[in-house]
Amino acid sequence: MFLAAIFRTFAQTTNVCSMPSTLHNILLIRLSSIGDVILTTPMLRVLRERYPELRLHFAVRREFSDLLRRNPHIDRLIPVDTTRGSHGLRALNLQLTAEHYDAVFDLQNNFRSRLLRNGLARSTHVINKRQWRRLLLLKSGINLYDGITPVPQRYIETALRYDLAPDDRGPELHLDADLRGTARLKLRAAGWQDERPLVGICPGARHFTKRWPAERFAALAPLLLDRGFDIAVFGAEDEMEAAEILQSLHPHRVHNCCGRLTLMENAAAMEHCSTVFANDSGLMHMAAAVGVPVIAVFGSTVREFGFAPYQAASAIVETAGLSCRPCTHIGRARCPKKHLACLRLIGENDVLTAWDELMSGREMRGKSGAEHDG
Repeated sequence: MFLAAIFRTFAQTTNVCSMPSTLHNILLIRLSSIGDVILTTPMLRVLRERYPELRLHFAVRREFSDLLRRNPHIDRLIPVDTTRGSHGLRALNLQLTAEHYDAVFDLQNNFRSRLLRNGLARSTHVINKRQWRRLLLLKSGINLYDGITPVPQRYIETALRYDLAPDDRGPELHLDADLRGTARLKLRAAGWQDERPLVGICPGARHFTKRWPAERFAALAPLLLDRGFDIAVFGAEDEMEAAEILQSLHPHRVHNCCGRLTLMENAAAMEHCSTVFANDSGLMHMAAAVGVPVIAVFGSTVREFGFAPYQAASAIVETAGLSCRPCTHIGRARCPKKHLACLRLIGENDVLTAWDELMSGREMRGKSGAEHDG
């Protein structure tokens, strides 16, 4: 209890200097990666609603800038070229001093973001990553998390003193008609016919210990095909091998989109799916952001770290009770125990059952709402 009290106190601290009473001109920093950037969008929305006249600038790594390019809450998007190293970050910092920000919100708090934010504003607010709780859970199995605070709410915590609070909506991506049209054309080019019901599979993740084995996805795919669904496989070019394994099961009903869509075309193509099956990955958050139900497979990570699909129709499939889980908060290149039990013990029927329960619950809620409206 004493340790928990210390951590609660630590969680409430904010790095603030000469804090203004309101917000006029601010910079948000979240450089990477796909899911983390998508999860900033609830904060952008509530900032704009709370301060309609706010000038809001957002610094993000260049390769992820398309995620925010159409976001109406951002007045200036600042793509950051991290290939220029520390020199490039310092040069950008010098340019941004002319903006005279009254506040900077560092939603990443790493070496790069600290270089970028240095001296830019009278007040600086930094995300609390719950590092001590996370370290205790990872190293000793002691769980001092007081409930689960999703990452979007951790972002918003940085602005609590400005009367900012979460709303009841999830992350958002803003797609236009041209993008949707191009994505539809590419889905058709991959073999999909508009009238066919479609589900998505995202077999990849950045780290090995977050990837449900390809053979498990290959076992799941026939069960989805038997239910009358075509399958679109989403991911980068390095997921091509897994996609080809799935496509070999039924070349005319499994459509390989890996490496063939831009970042935002993936989002637009997912809108055609009734459900997306994914690992704990950026594409999982992308599916949630376009309003598609998500079945997520979690391996070496756990919900306490805050990265479950946020305010979305979703189910998480995981292996409970393993003493070695979690072993990381971001993923590893290999399983330290060499068995990957956290993922290998999850079968295709476990995933299918989670899907059935999720969709059944949505159907029941829909009927209840209809009866209430009547």
